[in-house]
Amino acid sequence: MGFEALELKDFRRYDYLQLSIEPPGLAWIGPNASGKTSLLEAIQKIALLRGFGREEEVLRWGTASYRLRARLTEGLVEVYYERQKGTRLLWEGSPIQPLAQWIGRLPVVTLRPADIHWLEGGGMERRRWADRLLSQLSPAYLEALSLYQRALAQRNALLNTPSPTPLQLEPWEEQLIVHGIFLQKARLALAEQLNEALRDFYAFFGPERPSLTYRLSSSPSPQAWRRSWDTLRPKELQRKHTLLGPHQEDFVLYLEGKPARGYASEGQKKSLLLALKWAEVALFCQRGKAPILLLDDIGEKLDAQRLQAVARLSRLALQTFLTDVEEQRIARAFPDLPRRRMEELAQ
Repeated sequence: MGFEALELKDFRRYDYLQLSIEPPGLAWIGPNASGKTSLLEAIQKIALLRGFGREEEVLRWGTASYRLRARLTEGLVEVYYERQKGTRLLWEGSPIQPLAQWIGRLPVVTLRPADIHWLEGGGMERRRWADRLLSQLSPAYLEALSLYQRALAQRNALLNTPSPTPLQLEPWEEQLIVHGIFLQKARLALAEQLNEALRDFYAFFGPERPSLTYRLSSSPSPQAWRRSWDTLRPKELQRKHTLLGPHQEDFVLYLEGKPARGYASEGQKKSLLLALKWAEVALFCQRGKAPILLLDDIGEKLDAQRLQAVARLSRLALQTFLTDVEEQRIARAFPDLPRRRMEELAQ
């Protein structure tokens, strides 16, 4: 299910924009701060109901709402956001409720310059990445994640009350165990599923062997969780925060058996991120759901070899949308991708 047309109203800098999209996708070419990234963000917002920033940031200055519409190959989707009322989504004129039912219908893989934080930042960045990816692949994962987060909020609220008892905490702990183990097992499987494609694609850049692992806070069994809580509960009461579960766990990317975060060079980090995106796209394709590929400022940070590797990756995607400042290098790397200059959109 690909894009045929896109419409923005009061989104970021755009008061109104309508454009047609060809089957391969589009490359938007123009200087920095010309609105290129906002177009990619609109596509991701339609697909995942999440942009690159907070909702207040994507509202055009002085407005209280925005609207996005897309003509897809299978129908019309409309996303509305209004301050204090939240997001609504219509598919062929009918509302989708709950909104989670939409996630996964239009799978997306995104590569942006800020993704270097996947390697260099804290575990929250990597957990969010896994949650976005797995939620698109599995409605059951998205439901378990929602239920886990709800139980976690309730247990943390209890920990912030004076002297909560084990009897009060136990109902929420049982929910955290059920849903948390589901999340743990899904994340462990994800790391295993991505590893083969990760290694295969990294071989395009060098002989080093990468591997992705998921670091648990407790073994994925009810008995292990309960034993851990027997030890951790006094510290949790002191810190007033749950210290066990998927919200505390992390993915670690290794290169030649050493953590890439502190060991890899800047070039190796770029190669690892590209290989990771290749593995994501390959996983969607294995599930019969070729994704939309979003590439932001793709040419500025990559040399010719890595840019050619991304061009190979794009051939696996259903459609590719990218931004760059230089037209000729995109024309060389992506000869079959239609290009639009940003000044043309203003005409």
